[in-house]
Amino acid sequence: MSTGNWLCAYAITRNRPATWDVGPAPRLIGYRDLGVVVSEVAPTRFDRIDTLDPVDGTLAELAREHDAVVRAVFHSEPVLPLRFGTVLDGEDAARRLLEAGYDQARDCLDEVAGHREWGVRVRHAEPAATTKPDAAGLTGTQYLVRRRERLKAIQQAREDVAGSAARLEGALRRHAADTVGRARPHGVLVNSAYLVETGREAAFHAEVEWFARELSAAGATVETSGPWPPYSFTDLELGAKAHG
Repeated sequence: MSTGNWLCAYAITRNRPATWDVGPAPRLIGYRDLGVVVSEVAPTRFDRIDTLDPVDGTLAELAREHDAVVRAVFHSEPVLPLRFGTVLDGEDAARRLLEAGYDQARDCLDEVAGHREWGVRVRHAEPAATTKPDAAGLTGTQYLVRRRERLKAIQQAREDVAGSAARLEGALRRHAADTVGRARPHGVLVNSAYLVETGREAAFHAEVEWFARELSAAGATVETSGPWPPYSFTDLELGAKAHG
């Protein structure tokens, strides 16, 4: 790379005049009807980026700046977020990035236009199967019967919650243009991102609220997050080099 400042690349969007009131003073470099949003950044800010503290310090600051710029663009235009840490060696490199991935980026931008990303997570804190029933006043046979009944009730509750969660996922998929599943830690039955057209968001959230009541009765909780830029639905391979 050159010895001067780099261009930190945040997102691809429409090549239309715009200003964004956000910290790093981003600007647009255009190629045909597409543009890449960039700002100048000193190379030293990316020194040892893979070894920096992800919660506090330079890395966290850079990540917050990246998200702030993407969100600022997202408020007015469809946006394809680029991978955090994408840096370019000048304006010519930015235009080459757009030229090389022009068809893919344009098609993807058309697909996400008018859509927003929503996250949905279902948690179920089921009772521990190892908890022993109160044995006071019970014969050995009565104790075993009580324990089998408890295990059967836990299994039935697990199946009921899983069934409701599956129906929720199916209902939400009908209102979404696309969906992506995420890792599900223990106790999480659903952890998915949905790309939803803004005109269908009311129906999408009505489904969430309806199933939330059903799942709440079974001891599960439904959490939603968003709206987000379409981070989960724009995994572009445009040949840009990320530092580190």
